[in-house]
Amino acid sequence: MSNTFENTPQNEQSQPARKTSRLALAGFTLVTVALISSLIGAIVGVFVFPYIFGLQPLKFYKGAYFARFTPASQKTVIQTKEEGTVVAVAEKVQPSVVNIRTQSVIGDVFNPQRTVEGVGSGVIFRKDGYVLTNNHVVQDADEIFVTIPGRPDSRGKVVGRDPETDLAVVKIDGTGLPAAELGSSDQLKVGETVVAVGSPFSFEQTVTSGIVSALNRNVSTSPDQSDQSVTLTNLIQTDAAINPGNSGGALANSRGQVIGINALIISRSGGNQGIGFAIPIDLAKKVANQLTKEGKATHAYLGVLGQTLDQEYARTQELETTKGAIMVEVVSDGPAGKAGLRKSDIVVSFGDEPIESMEDLIAAIRKSDVGQKVQITFVRDGKKQGIEVVLAEKPRSIENP
Repeated sequence: MSNTFENTPQNEQSQPARKTSRLALAGFTLVTVALISSLIGAIVGVFVFPYIFGLQPLKFYKGAYFARFTPASQKTVIQTKEEGTVVAVAEKVQPSVVNIRTQSVIGDVFNPQRTVEGVGSGVIFRKDGYVLTNNHVVQDADEIFVTIPGRPDSRGKVVGRDPETDLAVVKIDGTGLPAAELGSSDQLKVGETVVAVGSPFSFEQTVTSGIVSALNRNVSTSPDQSDQSVTLTNLIQTDAAINPGNSGGALANSRGQVIGINALIISRSGGNQGIGFAIPIDLAKKVANQLTKEGKATHAYLGVLGQTLDQEYARTQELETTKGAIMVEVVSDGPAGKAGLRKSDIVVSFGDEPIESMEDLIAAIRKSDVGQKVQITFVRDGKKQGIEVVLAEKPRSIENP
């Protein structure tokens, strides 16, 4: 009995304790669930919130959408590869390209004298003051002023001119001048990036860029606005903007090497329309060296006057040949005349080069050397024949090729 009475109080006391434990456990569980729910809600909110505004959460929290608000002073300018190339070429070539201003006094007994000014460009190709430019920039000039970037004007003197290639060399005083690096035009490819530097409309140090649009173009032009036509051969065609005043300036490749001397444009308006032409630097170097050493340039001479074979003429004469250069005149004591070429012969090849026009024949002769032996194929009376011609030096008074 005693044990029974002794145990009864203990059982009565344990009931409130168990209730308290259950309440504590329930409270802990509720708190835990609440915390977990809050955490899940926060996580969901973090990822759902950006979606509400059409944003991607990962990009949002990486700050990608805030880049547009970066102050302009802190932005990094990223150039494309092509832009970077043009900048580098401009920095390299600009110091070597000069502005050329000319003054000419014109007038006669019937017209009062007046001074005419002209503007063009040039390229320093020797550190001791030799400048390469176009013949039409300096011909008939009474005074020449050359401006090197960052220096006072210098007086220029013509060393030599070559109307046939429209090139000239001007000398200014100075040493250690920023001479351009001259490259090679022999390996140029259509589509290459090129940069033109010059003084269009007197805006010095103007840079334009484009590509090589075509190669080996032959263009007949009158650079001095006279009736005398000059055929320029093997020209580089480019869509880099070239305007009046660019003449004599540089056309450079992506390595900053000068590969052409800008010479002319073909345009209905007189301004740039995406077709400009430059004299290939391989020819320009050859002529410039001759002008510098001798004051003149020599050219190979065939002794003919001709024109492109007209398709209608070929049809009416029932010629099998439809392309070539037909001889209008052959100088009897010239290289071609001595070799047996006659009037009305149709030249179809010159050495290894096919001839489809008179311009092709002129270009082929221009690339040849004085004294060179050349095999010429021509058509006479419907039959092909061949002769060997030794090219002579072209007399300065002769305009024919």
